[in-house]
Amino acid sequence: MLQRFPNTQILRITGGPTKSPIWLQMLADLTGMILEVPNIEETGCLGTAMMAMEAAGENPPELLQQAMRQVQPNPEHFEAYQQKYQRYQQLVTTLKALH
Repeated sequence: MLQRFPNTQILRITGGPTKSPIWLQMLADLTGMILEVPNIEETGCLGTAMMAMEAAGENPPELLQQAMRQVQPNPEHFEAYQQKYQRYQQLVTTLKALH
């Protein structure tokens, strides 16, 4: 994903994974990115309200920022995950050579 969108700095996450603080922290640590998570469960309704506000000439991003919380990555965990991923890539390369 980051190869296709290299300027991405914040990931917005919705749905079931947002209910698990552990999963959210792991995702932030794995990606090294800030996660933004809605403070409401009905994100479809929020999106509809934002589109209606924009059509009415209002500024929905302000509403969105108020309705979000952030999960910050832990740089030490990010580095540890990167090292493990490099080992995984080496293993894949080795196994491909055997096949």
